[in-house]
Amino acid sequence: MEKAAVQMKKVDHPTRSFAGFYLTVIPLVLLALVLLCWHQWDCNVVMVKPANVSKVVHRPPPPLRSPKVQKATPRPTDLPALLSSLTFDNYGVVQSTDSYVFGPVYVGYFETQNVTNPYTSWAYYPFGPSAYYLFQDVDGVLVTPPSGMRSSVPLGGISTGSFELRADGSFHEWTIFNQYPAGPPKFQTLDNTFMGLYVKRASGSSASYVLQTSPSDGRLPGVQSLMYQGAHPMSKLVVMDSRLPVTATIYAYSRYKVGDMNTSATPAVAFTAVLENPLNENITASFMFNFPHGIEPHTQRSFEQMPPNKEGQETTPPVGKVLEGVVDPVTCFEACNADPVCSCWNYATSNQACIIYPYVLLNGYMEGVYAGVKGSWHTNNQCTTMDRVPTSTSAGGNLSLCAFSSDTTAKLSFGLNNDVASLWKEFSSSGSFGIPKDGYFVNGAAAGTVELGPGETKEVTIVLGWYFPNRDFLGLQEGNFYDHLFKSSVESAEKLGSSRVEAVSDIAKLQEPFYTSTMPTYLQDMLINSLSHVRSAFWLRDGRWRQWESFDCVDIDSVHNDGERDIPYIMHFTNAVISKVEGWAKSQLSDGMIQEALRPGCFPGIPLVPQKVDAPGGRAMSDVTSMFITYLLELYTWSNDSYTRNLIKELWPVTKLAAQWQMNVTIDYLPTCLVCTYDILDLDQYKFTTFNSAFHLLAMKAAELLAYAAGDNEFAATCHEAFVKGQVALDQYLWNETAQYYNAYTPEYCGQASARQIKSRKWFMEGQKEKVGTELNTTGAIMADSFYAQVLAYSLGLGTLVQNETRLRMHVKAELKYNDSPWGLLALTRRDAIPGNPYENAVWLMANPDWAVLALNLQEDPELALSVAQKALDYWRSVVNDQWNVAGLIGGYHTPEDGGSGQPYMTSHYGFFMTAWHIVFALSGQNANMTEGSLTFAPKVSPPFLLPVMLPGVWGYLEAQEFAPKRPDAGYVQYTLGLNFGSVTLKQLNISGCANPIVEPLTLRADELVKWECSL
Repeated sequence: MEKAAVQMKKVDHPTRSFAGFYLTVIPLVLLALVLLCWHQWDCNVVMVKPANVSKVVHRPPPPLRSPKVQKATPRPTDLPALLSSLTFDNYGVVQSTDSYVFGPVYVGYFETQNVTNPYTSWAYYPFGPSAYYLFQDVDGVLVTPPSGMRSSVPLGGISTGSFELRADGSFHEWTIFNQYPAGPPKFQTLDNTFMGLYVKRASGSSASYVLQTSPSDGRLPGVQSLMYQGAHPMSKLVVMDSRLPVTATIYAYSRYKVGDMNTSATPAVAFTAVLENPLNENITASFMFNFPHGIEPHTQRSFEQMPPNKEGQETTPPVGKVLEGVVDPVTCFEACNADPVCSCWNYATSNQACIIYPYVLLNGYMEGVYAGVKGSWHTNNQCTTMDRVPTSTSAGGNLSLCAFSSDTTAKLSFGLNNDVASLWKEFSSSGSFGIPKDGYFVNGAAAGTVELGPGETKEVTIVLGWYFPNRDFLGLQEGNFYDHLFKSSVESAEKLGSSRVEAVSDIAKLQEPFYTSTMPTYLQDMLINSLSHVRSAFWLRDGRWRQWESFDCVDIDSVHNDGERDIPYIMHFTNAVISKVEGWAKSQLSDGMIQEALRPGCFPGIPLVPQKVDAPGGRAMSDVTSMFITYLLELYTWSNDSYTRNLIKELWPVTKLAAQWQMNVTIDYLPTCLVCTYDILDLDQYKFTTFNSAFHLLAMKAAELLAYAAGDNEFAATCHEAFVKGQVALDQYLWNETAQYYNAYTPEYCGQASARQIKSRKWFMEGQKEKVGTELNTTGAIMADSFYAQVLAYSLGLGTLVQNETRLRMHVKAELKYNDSPWGLLALTRRDAIPGNPYENAVWLMANPDWAVLALNLQEDPELALSVAQKALDYWRSVVNDQWNVAGLIGGYHTPEDGGSGQPYMTSHYGFFMTAWHIVFALSGQNANMTEGSLTFAPKVSPPFLLPVMLPGVWGYLEAQEFAPKRPDAGYVQYTLGLNFGSVTLKQLNISGCANPIVEPLTLRADELVKWECSL
């Protein structure tokens, strides 16, 4: 709003004395200065509300002096207080009376519960009712189980392997022994891995329970109920049992530190029991953890490791020594330990056959069979450790249980026993173990005991550390990078145990910008827990960071799939992304094309040839070479360090050749007949598609800016010309004036049709005969995620890719009109009648968050935009209850034979939904150009708000608070920029025109903040 001009009355003074000057002229000058200053600071705000979008626009105040950097408020240093301050936005409650069963679901492919062979994808395949999904059985009706039962937070340092603590207290998905598709398969469960609690009142009564609702060994007593909550990288179990006189909460966590890959790659998990005494008498409380490292249930070790450098060579079946009269797995375990040449063993319950082998074989799932690797336990004052031999194999190394407590009077003890019931009996009698004798035992346990006075709270922490340094890749010992950081499991466990306050503080600093933000709860929770996607990464001893597309689709670092999930990786672990970028650059073909993946292969198994990690290959795609160029621009403009920017400049010859390839695959300035991420929609059978064309425009825009950065102005002009002419061609060939949207494709076919394309065309022809369930428009199909490339462009501050933004806005509205469903946006409509092609009649989990980003940037209603993202994301989080295992596709209006409606349809632990990270940029309007030291924001919401701020290695928040007027007609907004990790040096900091008055470059470091104000 504008103020009326202030009219200053002119006054004639009869005297011109020196004193009169002071009494008259100077006060007028001062008054004028005050009024001028008042005008500058209070008349500089205009409230703008276009299309229900609220934001504050300021004229910047005059720069006076650099703002003062302040220290952030310190966090608690008391571990129980720090843990209790954390936020969890989900929960699931499991009762001991619950019943859970696996039921069939119709899928394309999905990660299996159990994997029977090494060197293969972990996938249910082919289509059909072959995948088994967990359900709760309620009086014979299968319903969705509570959150934390189908999946939970994967615990373990990045790239070191992981496992999950589920809502019933059981442990699943073990990969800490170097399991992944290029080596041995995962263990789904390791029976008798459990936590336990012992409590004794001063009055004499005691109670002890395994912290599971249904222990795998029926001789062990379980608790009545558990409540699970998860916020990566932490799981929380609240014990709910009326028989226990203490309040007990278990926190399980690993190291995760933004910008610090080495610390984050600690192979250990801490289990902290926070024990509170609510009574008026003293209580003795003990917390224990048991690990049955000696026996691997439902496992056979009968697969020989591939010999190195013998690509695809057949191996002879292993021959072992058969022992007679062995009555159970423990006896077979003991027989192997007694044999000086035994390294591993198998025991089959069906015929009581015990076979021992002189070398370690790889594991695979087999019901009714038990196996193990020879190993012995030894104990010191802090830890008990199992050493496996030989250490040269992928299964060789050691594992430790170490106990800690901030209470210096706590008693630590360790137990070893072959019989878990006997071990539990010893613990439940006193809450501790006697002095163990080192040797060969199935079970190793650690316990910590504390004395709790009335109202007192204490913690006991047990850390599970591991050290298995020799990662096998198709028989080659590539090794783990953490071998450079640690030399034993005791070292990794003690490192985490001794720094557990720091570890939890780092977790709080990671989560706070989201869980304290004003973003919707579902979005906070899904984004933080999407970090669990890192479970599929591996960091090799030679420093290469690599990642599977998923464990059920086993190619390595496909450029287009990595791009969909790249925001948290590029922000948290920039060097990991650089490692992949360097690999992709080396894969470039002579014509400039960047190859699809560093190693292609999806299902049914990983190709055994060639026998090396990096073996680039794949398809000619629209969103691979273009995404590679986009990656480089992200690194260049967002990075706050000269090393990364110089590296991008060094890669300019690769980038230029890639951009030339991108132009060479066009006809009339649009790419033609290329595959894309939405591959099974068979869009490559058409001459032009909107999805491919948008990616081409993105590549040209990004290449232009990189060319300028490299000083190649001539090529920058070439890219700009290609961009402008591509814009014209996009409207010419793909804009549908009748339907008011961009067609998914043009009708011209490309060359020879594949078998799948022929099937696709058959669906299309059948759809012309009969309309079922939806309007059919044969003149133009519409694709829900046509402008995914525009999402990336907005986050990079590149503006609108199309010529006419109004058309883009109309298209976005049309996607919601024609493609919406109860589960999210269907991939492609108006080509076939529903149900038709089940691939296009499915929800691909990129589309809804991408729609939200487009709508926010187009100034549409923020509530509508976020509700569209919520439909798909929160459906998976709150209805399917499987947020740590998000599928790539959800079944749409499917028949039972094509997949269940609203059920997982294709691929597990997938990164499609992680494009939702771009919503953060869209909400805050963050635009970073760190080459110029510029960080600006154009929030789509009005104060008060708190939104995350993200840059490579930099993690923080932007807060706006609106305050009451200092004078009757002038309120003000106070902005705060705070950092939790990293550092940044800025020359420009601006929020909707309200500039921070930076005179000299402003450097902000971790745990620092800066505040400034602008008036309303």
